[in-house]
Parts: sequence; structure tokens; C-alpha cells
Amino acid sequence: MHLLKKCAGGLVALALLVGMAGRTGAQAAGASTDGQSCSSMPKPYDTTEQFRDRFQKCVGGKTVAWVPLGMGTPLMEEWTYWIRTYANAYGMKFKMRDPNWDPTKQVAVVQAFINEKPDVLIVHNLDTGLVANLLKQANEKGIYVLQVNMESNYKSDAFVGGDAIGIGKLVAQDIVAQCGAGTSTSHEIALVPGDPNSGWTQQAWEGAAPVFKAHPEIKIVARQFADWQRSKAYDISSTILKQHPNLCAIWSDWDQMAYGAARAVKAAGLEGKVKVFTADSSAITCQGIGEGVFYQSYGYNVPEQGRQLMTLAAFLLQSGKPAGSSRTVIYAPVVKIDHSNWNVPGMCYDGTGRVITVERDGKGEVVKVPR
Repeated sequence: MHLLKKCAGGLVALALLVGMAGRTGAQAAGASTDGQSCSSMPKPYDTTEQFRDRFQKCVGGKTVAWVPLGMGTPLMEEWTYWIRTYANAYGMKFKMRDPNWDPTKQVAVVQAFINEKPDVLIVHNLDTGLVANLLKQANEKGIYVLQVNMESNYKSDAFVGGDAIGIGKLVAQDIVAQCGAGTSTSHEIALVPGDPNSGWTQQAWEGAAPVFKAHPEIKIVARQFADWQRSKAYDISSTILKQHPNLCAIWSDWDQMAYGAARAVKAAGLEGKVKVFTADSSAITCQGIGEGVFYQSYGYNVPEQGRQLMTLAAFLLQSGKPAGSSRTVIYAPVVKIDHSNWNVPGMCYDGTGRVITVERDGKGEVVKVPR
């Protein structure tokens, strides 16, 4: 009997050691709050009730922390709507802090969340290097890190977003089709991108540059960064249009910002002559195309990205994988939005999670887009 007790005690101690070894950092493999581990996979023939219980233990009660760039645009509002909605549905705790487009504040917010040790951290990066080391630190502390739409130099557990390289290539090809050889244009184009340090800007140019290089007739007369600001895009575009009145196209790679460039084209009386290309599919895309100030945009299904982020969060918490031990990328389907389809119900989103439709007056002239 003494020997049995001694063996039993040793087995308990060994089990505790194994359990501790499976945890790399705070709840690294999604250990449940009641002490039952989520580090091992369930058996294929476990009952539905067992799977349901495991989901509630591994996901319910966990904390997801969300760091946008700055609230107040449909893009950030839509992601927030879906992250919060799914967190509530999963029984998770939702936290968000808004750095309001301030790089220093974003660093401080990410650091503060790391100190609080949420189970999942979702970040929309201002630039590729700003919080890269912090995201690595979060993984090392056992926090699952998901990045959305703009990557950092550190590749964390998952990235969900538009394929900026692919979209950059598509836009460049479309610009060549409208302004390149064989067209009766000046072949002059201007680029008004976001931020030189952002993952989106860098990757979109990576996709576009080879296309333009293969078409030397295309003359890039300006490439000036508007830092994602509509007013700055307006001012930059106004100056470019004065200097190059025969411009064929402006490419500004986010619809919220590009609307400033489009208004500058309209103010210069060049509406229809200078084509404005952009990306995203918020209500401003449908409004701009409907008004005739946007030529086209590429949407990358922002509502679906919000849902995918939370699906991945739930998967990681149940996966048994330590934070930082795997890398996943999910690119959203891309759709070209132009005059042929801009008013299809649900083509654009408005930041509230609802499907929007575009309305016209009785004459079919006035465009009304829910905002």
C-alpha cells in the first residue's frame, strides 16, 4: 500500500510537470480558466456535448483585445462590429483601445495590452516596424497575435486581409489598359498612396512596379504620400492637376483617402477625363462611383475579414498550439467595383455590419448611400 501511494504520488507530480510543460507563457495553449487543459485535441468520436463543453472551456471567458488604427471610418467600424459581435457570441471578453492614428499611442496601447495578458491580440499596424518587436513579445508571453490588412515585419500567428501585392498588380494593369499604349491619352499618371512605412503601401507598389516597368509609355509624374488623410489627398491632387492638366489617372490606394483626390479632380473640372483608381469597398466607394468621381475600386470583403479573425481566434484557442508556433495567412476574395456593379445590394459596407443598398430618386439621378 505504501508503495502504491508513493507511485500514485509520483504520477500526480509527473502529470503536473507535463501540464506545466505544455504551457509556454500565460495560457499559451489555451488552458481553460477552470484548470482543465485545452492543449490536447479531442477524440474523433467524442460526443457533440463533449465538443461543445470543450469550446466553452477553451474559448468562453477568454479575452480578445483589439487595436485599430483609428475609429471613425467604415473600415475600422466594420472590423470592430464583427470582432465584438463574435466575441459576445463566443462568451469572450472584448477590449478595444483606439490610438486615433497616433503612432506613439499605438505603441503604448499594444504594450499595455501585453502587460494585461489577453488571450488574443488583434492589431491593425500603422507601419511595418512600429510594433513588430512588441508583437513578438506578445507571442513569447503566450498571447495569440492576429494582424489585419497591414502586416508588420514580424509574422505572428495569423494575418487576415486583402492581398495588397495582387491588388497592386491588378490596378496597375487596369491603369495601363486605360492610359497606356494604344490610348489617345498623355499616358501620364499620378500616385497618391498612404504611408511609405505601411505594409499595404509597400506591398501594393511591389505588385504594381513590374507592370509599370513593362510599359515604359506610362509616365509616373508624381508619387506623393497622403498619410491616409482625405484632406491631404485633396491638396496633393489639386497641385498635381495644376502642374499636369493632361493627366490620365490618379491612383490613391484607400477609398476614404482617395475621395479627396476625386473631389480635387471634380473641382478642377476634369471629372471623367482623369480617372481615379482606388481600393476597399466601403460606402464611399459606391458613393464615389455613383457620383462619377471614382473610376473603379477593388473590394476585399472587410465584413468577412472581421468574421475570419474571430474564427481563427476560436480555432487557435482550441488548437493546442502554443502562441507563435504556427503561421497562417488568409487573403480575402477580391472584386472589381465599377459602373457595372456598384449598386448591387451588399457590394459596399457602411461600418454597421448591415447589408446596404443604394437608392436613387425618381429620376434616377441622385445617389443616396447609407453612411
